[in-house]
Amino acid sequence: MKKTAYKNTNDYDNVDDIIHIGIEKLIPNISTLKSIECCKRVAYIVKTIRNAALDYNKHGAIANRVTKIGQEEDYSNSIPDARETPEEAYIMKETKEELAAAMDTLSERDRDLLKNKYFLGYSDEEISEIMNIPINNIRQYLVLARRRLLKKLRQRGNKNE
Repeated sequence: MKKTAYKNTNDYDNVDDIIHIGIEKLIPNISTLKSIECCKRVAYIVKTIRNAALDYNKHGAIANRVTKIGQEEDYSNSIPDARETPEEAYIMKETKEELAAAMDTLSERDRDLLKNKYFLGYSDEEISEIMNIPINNIRQYLVLARRRLLKKLRQRGNKNE
């Protein structure tokens, strides 16, 4: 019975519960169990346990998972705090200012390409329509614009050191 229950649920923790459910289903049919021969009786019991396991998978597993959460451990302490520390906020502010300053030194086309793609989230097709650039060229222009921006950022970083 354990083997059948485990084979159908892969949940060893609840195998005994499934067997108990199966036995509860067998009890009203004791007279039938007594009247059939031994080999058929084993098959009948195995099928009952299998059906109990399938019912458990369908209905009981969901309820079981919901009730188990939080009973054994308090998981609230393991959830990371998403708030920024003051140091992180300051670094992010400085990074944004450096990025904005470097973007201001780019050509208008490069600046518009990068803003449309990364700040406004437009697709390549939308950028193509807005800026009147062939769709096949958008990706290459974006690569070039990113490289120019990176070059400007590196130049600014070397000046600040």
